[in-house]
Amino acid sequence: MKVNTKDMRSRILDWVKKSPKAASDDKLLISLIWIDEGWDYNESLFDNLQRVSSPETIRRTRQKLQQDGLIKASEPTIEARYQDFKQARMSIF
Repeated sequence: MKVNTKDMRSRILDWVKKSPKAASDDKLLISLIWIDEGWDYNESLFDNLQRVSSPETIRRTRQKLQQDGLIKASEPTIEARYQDFKQARMSIF
């Protein structure tokens, strides 16, 4: 499914308002968007994936909204990401 970037941004903002946990949980956000786009549990995985937005598009758009300061991840998520970053940085040096 081809998605207009402005449309995806507004849909993500709407879902984060309805379900704030979606700002920190990509799997939840993707599932909410896919259900909104008509995910049909009676159809095959392939058919459903042909119809819905790419999970990477949803994740990248959410990330950009966070970078722009329009949505904020939860404090535990921010801390976990920072710790992952520190650990990855330490393993490089």
